[in-house]
Amino acid sequence: MINNPQSESYYEELCNIGYNYFAYSEKHYVFEKDGRIIKIAKSAYNNEYADESFFIEQAAHDILRRHNLPVAEIFNVYPKGMFLKNHAVLEEEKVEGNIYYKKDSERYILSQALHLMQGAANIKGKQFGMMQKDGTARYSSWREFLYSIVEKMPKYERAACYDRIDSLPQAEEPVFIFTDCNMANFIFCGDILKKAIDVERPLWGDKAFLSAVIKRRNPYMYKLVKETSPAETVDFYASIYPYIF
Repeated sequence: MINNPQSESYYEELCNIGYNYFAYSEKHYVFEKDGRIIKIAKSAYNNEYADESFFIEQAAHDILRRHNLPVAEIFNVYPKGMFLKNHAVLEEEKVEGNIYYKKDSERYILSQALHLMQGAANIKGKQFGMMQKDGTARYSSWREFLYSIVEKMPKYERAACYDRIDSLPQAEEPVFIFTDCNMANFIFCGDILKKAIDVERPLWGDKAFLSAVIKRRNPYMYKLVKETSPAETVDFYASIYPYIF
């Protein structure tokens, strides 16, 4: 997709009140003013899901910050009409620093991002599943959540996956799981991790699922994981990971 913030309905309005275009992601444009940034969905992604994702992101950051993990502070999420007429707006601190975009970044860079994600996996929740905008989840068991993922898969794959789920040990406690290990979400001061940003759509689940996310998304980081979960469990989770969103 071509990035053209000037084509957005809100571009001129924001410039008139002192905001400067700052950056973009796949689905958002980012503007900055006075040490804060605002994130707004591109028109093609401006829907109820985008609005909800901002509130989920705010809840996730608040949870991580309460546990003294280094993530950007989100100040406000404005529903449509409060800041801009037709778009929800997320406002957070502007974190200055370096971003190492490559999946095969230096070991000491990858290890710091890994350490943060593993630290988050020590945070315990009460129910299982994708995080909702109040920070909770809605499934009473991990198995029930996994069944809901399998329902999104092609019918010919479902029976084998149901059998695999039934054979898994039941997860007793849900923990905070990053579902994205994109290195663009980690900002460094020189070579030291400063803060994470854009912690979107985490889930409460089995700690082994974090290993699966990393194995699926960044094999270089996965080489640093001291695996304690059974390989077949991690591989199964990695196979169904694309269906969680």
